[in-house]
Amino acid sequence: MNILWLKDGKLGHEKQVKALLDELSKTKDIKIKEHIIDITKFERILETLFYFINPNKKSSYWHNNLNLVEYEDVDIIIGAGSNVYIRILKFKRGLKTIYNKDVIAISVLVPSFFTNKFDIICAPKHDSHKLTKKGNIIFFEGSLANVSNDETEEDIGLIGIGGKNKHYIFDQEKIIQQIEYLLSIYPNKKWHIFSSRRTSTKMIQELNLLSKNFTNIFLVQEGFDKMIKKASIKIITKDSMNMVYESISTKGKTVLFSMKYFKKNKVTKQIDKLIQNRQVGYLEHSKMVDGLSKITLQQQNEYHEIFSEVEKVAFKLAKQIEKKI
Repeated sequence: MNILWLKDGKLGHEKQVKALLDELSKTKDIKIKEHIIDITKFERILETLFYFINPNKKSSYWHNNLNLVEYEDVDIIIGAGSNVYIRILKFKRGLKTIYNKDVIAISVLVPSFFTNKFDIICAPKHDSHKLTKKGNIIFFEGSLANVSNDETEEDIGLIGIGGKNKHYIFDQEKIIQQIEYLLSIYPNKKWHIFSSRRTSTKMIQELNLLSKNFTNIFLVQEGFDKMIKKASIKIITKDSMNMVYESISTKGKTVLFSMKYFKKNKVTKQIDKLIQNRQVGYLEHSKMVDGLSKITLQQQNEYHEIFSEVEKVAFKLAKQIEKKI
């Protein structure tokens, strides 16, 4: 099978699609072509509006400037992200118009519009309310991540830091206090701290100051995928759902920072579910008296299983593809 993967340059989207394609390649002979979608929000709105006005019109607008001859042999188009979804439909329409070729259009995560135009949608369960027709949907929990059975190294720890978000209050001072607590109870581990694109400059400065006081802290920008497999314990901020699911898809312990949510929503409920089921451990940061707080570590279930949702999704996806090709 020849697959065209449309990418939007957003790491969280691309890692989920890659995890799914990696898993699919274990049972299917696939060849992947990648195409970067670099359009502005305004261009995306125009294309979406045009499609809305002309949902069934085979206009040349839909396939000009796409270099479709390069993708004439494509059987499947897949991708994730707002900029990508409308282009999946555009490529599908163009290939049908020019080559009379029926291509399978697959959306990873839920498109904002035209969900009925996709052949298959792989969607997180917490977004099920966005979908009315369920016949072509493959649901999964949380976020898709590569599964690893690699053995961990006891002396390595990983800390994953997010940043400003619409789900949780990102209290930098409390995060630093919790990191200091971790350093006190695990003084012999080498802690590799990874920030994200949402991590503020101020937070990175605070982490730099901390690294000067502790010789076992390493601030790193690359190698996250490799290190998360090696670390015997991973401490992740709750706002980083992709990192949380990447962590529980590997061996070793996963612990979440203590963070208060703004209000209950689909993301906070999903994280609470992981905690309640003891699929993750968590840090508890409680105030005792003014100026004095207490931090404790609640461990995840000692016998927790490696999270392997992507394997189930890939199996179901392969079955649906077989029916459609």
